[in-house]
Amino acid sequence: MRMRYESTTEIATRPEEVWPVMTDVERWPDWLPTVASVQALDDGPPRPGVRYRLVQRRTPPAVWAVTVFAPAREFTWATRFLGARMTAEHHLEAAGGVTRVRLVLSLEGRAAPVLASIAGARMRRFVDIEATALKWRCEP
Repeated sequence: MRMRYESTTEIATRPEEVWPVMTDVERWPDWLPTVASVQALDDGPPRPGVRYRLVQRRTPPAVWAVTVFAPAREFTWATRFLGARMTAEHHLEAAGGVTRVRLVLSLEGRAAPVLASIAGARMRRFVDIEATALKWRCEP
């Protein structure tokens, strides 16, 4: 079983302006209301394998590991809990003078149906809030 939710928004600035905000995850609590704290567990810049402890409001803390890091294009990380794997993709694309941001949240594994029924609406709401907050933070 798999749950997948996607949200796309356009931000009136260049990808070069959005990328550093989106990938500086330790500063997310400064502008993203759903995030209480983010702490790097490994040294160095984001890259595959680097882990972060993320605390979101009304959600248990989780350790997320970067799985894909393609500068100025894609940042993906994943976590595991209760027999499920959650993956959060962050994509950027230049689109006629704006930046198209696509956020994708996937939940898969044997516990995915139960977790989706309990927290699916909150997860989708958090993705939409992230897209809106990123737009607010990056637009001039």
